[in-house]
Amino acid sequence: MVICINLKDETEMHEFYQMPLFVKLKVKNIEKSKVWYKSVLDFHSVFDFPDDKGTVSMTHLRGEKYQDLMLIKDEKVNASSSVIINLFSHNIHNIYQSALENKTSIIQEPTVTPWNAKELTIKDPDGYIFTITESIDSNKSFDCVIENVKGKFDRKE
Repeated sequence: MVICINLKDETEMHEFYQMPLFVKLKVKNIEKSKVWYKSVLDFHSVFDFPDDKGTVSMTHLRGEKYQDLMLIKDEKVNASSSVIINLFSHNIHNIYQSALENKTSIIQEPTVTPWNAKELTIKDPDGYIFTITESIDSNKSFDCVIENVKGKFDRKE
């Protein structure tokens, strides 16, 4: 039996919505991964799915609205550098500090980019790569940002 309660003063953490896109990641240790996602990325558990033995075999985590991840327990994890998951943040500095405190593998420290963003790239405990992006100037128009990017990458002959 499932009881659903909608608490108005709750954050969006337990809001039910159709997820337009979410990522499923195989992890070796769900509990260790849940701690890392909470400590570093401030993701919270929405729901744990037990297997027939009562052991958590899948967990639904959420950062901000529409930042949903499913972690699936699996002995064979093969994280690839072919996929990089990008998350928007309002405070990249806090994530960077949490990553340092949790001895997270940092691929790229917070760096200002030509596309009006500051980006941090890290690896989770299973080797999945995340780029955290924070907007630098939210008042810049899309056209202005694109012109700046073109100017940085246009070939000069």
